Amino acid sequence: MSASNDENAPASDASDAGVDSSSPSTNSDETTNTPEQQEPGCMPIVIACTLLMGIVSFVFCGVTTWVLFQKRTEVAVRTLVGYVDVIEQSLLPPDEKKSVIDQLETTIKEMQAEDYPQEKASAVMQRLVRLPIPQYGELDVIDAYIEDHFEGDERDNGLKQISRLRRAIDRGKATVIDVNDVLLPATQVDTTHPLGRVLKQPLADEQVRDVVERAKLVGDRDDLADQFFERKPIDQILERELKAASSQGGF
Repeated sequence: MSASNDENAPASDASDAGVDSSSPSTNSDETTNTPEQQEPGCMPIVIACTLLMGIVSFVFCGVTTWVLFQKRTEVAVRTLVGYVDVIEQSLLPPDEKKSVIDQLETTIKEMQAEDYPQEKASAVMQRLVRLPIPQYGELDVIDAYIEDHFEGDERDNGLKQISRLRRAIDRGKATVIDVNDVLLPATQVDTTHPLGRVLKQPLADEQVRDVVERAKLVGDRDDLADQFFERKPIDQILERELKAASSQGGF
């Protein structure tokens, strides 16, 4: 038995030696791979490029804003020239449409003067962009539909709520955003029209009822009396706003 054990002992030692000899190799591989895993790679370059692009974008935006700020009158003139075309295709009554266009064209001629103040141009545009001039004519179409298709209390209430919306416009409490939202149920997309949408033809009772309800919400929001208000022509409102731009500036 002792001889048998002695014969097996060297094999065991050799096996152990083999295990020991492989250990340094494993450790060597781990040691060799460690520096490669700690290399930063491309991350610093990516961060640097991102920061550089951010700086360039900031400078570009700043320069662009400064240039536009110095050309406020020129931008206003180009905008108003295009806006005249919108008014020409609006549903305003002919006399109001002509008066609005005349006022806009007069304003354009004034802005084209070399000594026209940049601040005044900004004030004019701030007031004009809030004023729903083309939409005013669309409210006339809604009024006419209510007159022709509704009766009794529903008719009276419809006319009253549209008149309250016009009163809110006159007071400067309802802007073009508000009026577009009121008219939304009765409009559809039309990419050929300057406004990008038109009134649906033909209109339907439910659509007009939705418009009336939305108009009521605007009137209630602005604490207007629940009564009928006389229609004030939009050209008179425009004239007042242009004068206010000269005397009071923008908002």
